[in-house]
Amino acid sequence: MTNEVAQASAFDPSKLTSAAAQAGDPPYFHRQPSTVTFDFDQGLPDAATYPADLLVRLATETVMEPYALEYSTRGEYMDLSYGNRGLREELANYLNRRDGRPQDPDGIMITHGSAHGLSLIARAYLEPGDAVFLEAATFPFGIRYFESTGATVVPVTLDTDGMRMDDLRKCILEARGKGLRPKLVYVIATHQLPTGAVLSLERRNQLLEMADEFDFMVHEDNVYREHGPGHELPTLLSMDRAGRVFQTDSFAKTVAPAIRIGWVAGTPEAIMPLSKVRQDLGASMWLQRIMVKYLAEGHHEQHIAQIRAIYAQKRKAATQALHDYCSPEITFDEPVGGWYYWLKLSEDVNWPEVQAECMRRGIAMRPGDMFSNDPDQKPYMRLAVGHVEPEVIVDGIRTLGDVLRQVGDRGPTVPSGG
Repeated sequence: MTNEVAQASAFDPSKLTSAAAQAGDPPYFHRQPSTVTFDFDQGLPDAATYPADLLVRLATETVMEPYALEYSTRGEYMDLSYGNRGLREELANYLNRRDGRPQDPDGIMITHGSAHGLSLIARAYLEPGDAVFLEAATFPFGIRYFESTGATVVPVTLDTDGMRMDDLRKCILEARGKGLRPKLVYVIATHQLPTGAVLSLERRNQLLEMADEFDFMVHEDNVYREHGPGHELPTLLSMDRAGRVFQTDSFAKTVAPAIRIGWVAGTPEAIMPLSKVRQDLGASMWLQRIMVKYLAEGHHEQHIAQIRAIYAQKRKAATQALHDYCSPEITFDEPVGGWYYWLKLSEDVNWPEVQAECMRRGIAMRPGDMFSNDPDQKPYMRLAVGHVEPEVIVDGIRTLGDVLRQVGDRGPTVPSGG
């Protein structure tokens, strides 16, 4: 029996895997310090903001309702591909209140978080020969999803006003010159990951005009919009008059990360192709029904108002501490919203030694090369403060400053993406 088990364990399943499974590395995160004292790595909400008591009440009430544990509430098996009709209606009402623009519930698809929506858009619209354009530093799984379709991923320069439209035009023309079809622009327009940039109103208008000119779709990743001061610019979805914009969003970044309920919003005509490539038979109906009550009772707007104030305090603490303890070795643009600081290291700082010493000191941060497929960049680090208490933010940044001074000028930096 032992020999049989040994022989069975010798089988290598990788020889039977598909080309897609063999391509690239597994999506593992980078190694963290064995003991993390200052966790600036993960992009997470503050656990103190999770409305646990409210969710317990809503869940208890929901389970007593008819059809609560069934696939479909009213025999609408369209719910399996598009999501619970009641939730889509409540989300449409919410988007209408927020953006002042009617949203058709049939133009909303419920997903397992916003990243699932991204993957569905990629599968439904991209193929070899297409070009997809995105910010030069962006959501790393977006790069993976787009590349998995065989499309060509083209990074576009960004600055404090977001993606540069002059560079986008240049990249589009170059792609067309190579025989590629510009198909999609993926943009985190508000409180961008990882830079915190906000796409200016002028550039938002230019992007939509360019979409008409070159006949492409726009994917607006909107998961960080509600972490700002409350007077954000209009969403690209609300400005869209041609039906070219998808918007992905999620409760995971506002309510709690374990609530893997997100959505894709657009026109019904744009959303319908996603249902053709979807194969999971829907997100959790149980969670969807809970979130119907959450929205219908008006809790989301109240919750957002609370978290805006909390994250503003964290940004204030981080901004001041970075100026006090990490200048001039680190420079950055102060974000007006979101959780992230995109820190640029001076060329006089030895980046590998900074990384090693941060590991020893228990400082966990995300290296810049995780957000880019363009290696020709200066060294960057992403500092995430959403889940960290203000006093811990200050202590951690003070320790980072000690590391920078300790390492000092010990040779040239090794490029990391950004």
